Amino acid sequence: MSRTVESMLVFATVVHQGSFTGAARQLGVSKAAVSLKIRQLEERLGIKLLNRSTRKFSLTEMGQEYYYSCQKVQAEIHSAEERIAELQGEPVGTLKVTCSANFGSRHITPAISAFKRLYPKVGIELIMSDHLKELVADNIDVAFRPGPLSSSALVARSVVQCPFILCATPEYLEQHEMPSLPEDLARHNWIIYSFGQQVNHLKVVDGEKMISVDIQGDIVTDNSIARRQFLLEGLGIARMAEIDVREELKNSQLIRIMPEYHFGSMEMFAVYTDRRFMTRKLKLFLAFIEEWFARGQNETR
Repeated sequence: MSRTVESMLVFATVVHQGSFTGAARQLGVSKAAVSLKIRQLEERLGIKLLNRSTRKFSLTEMGQEYYYSCQKVQAEIHSAEERIAELQGEPVGTLKVTCSANFGSRHITPAISAFKRLYPKVGIELIMSDHLKELVADNIDVAFRPGPLSSSALVARSVVQCPFILCATPEYLEQHEMPSLPEDLARHNWIIYSFGQQVNHLKVVDGEKMISVDIQGDIVTDNSIARRQFLLEGLGIARMAEIDVREELKNSQLIRIMPEYHFGSMEMFAVYTDRRFMTRKLKLFLAFIEEWFARGQNETR
């Protein structure tokens, strides 16, 4: 391996680990050796890659750009190593996956468990957070994100689409009059999901007419699991993706409200960085996920 490539891999490891100490531990060398490699790399390039302080560092603008290139080199090397390993057997390596808390716990976690039974040598690092992770900076292989997506250089594949619905528990609806018209919704207590946009405004489609309703609630959360739990506790009405409450609707834990109206739809995408650097394990995982959701939708029809 050339000195330049070796230095690029050291730099990528430093950024990924977030510290020289972590990179040294990962690479099995001393912290001084890592620091020397970075200093030599900066001297050879004639640019400053990192702004250093006593305890931490940050990437310079040029450092960020160079890191993208280093990641591609690192991905190509890992991909080549995996291809050699796969020629001798099954796919290997680790996939880093991120998704929202509720979608992850209800859909991605069981899918990963099934995927692992097929490919036991593929490791999974699952990060569940309602706050979006940076794919490049956080070294994420694939993120599951709801649309509409902002335009970017990332690649997106649709994996599931379903309607949004309104629902509440039978207990809540016993204590409050069942809404039948859009204007009735303004008089109810809502479980507000603060991570979305225009959280206090609900769009209702009645045929070809779009109606906007102002809604209020005394529970506000930015966590999708907490929102679902509050809903099941009977504390209010919520707008949910139908796929996330399908079982609860089936067993009457929740009641669908105003099914004759439309409240939009949710489309979930698998988002990743670049088709050219996609490993075989990621291709297998994405194909598995698409089949998983297609099979799940067919079973409920």
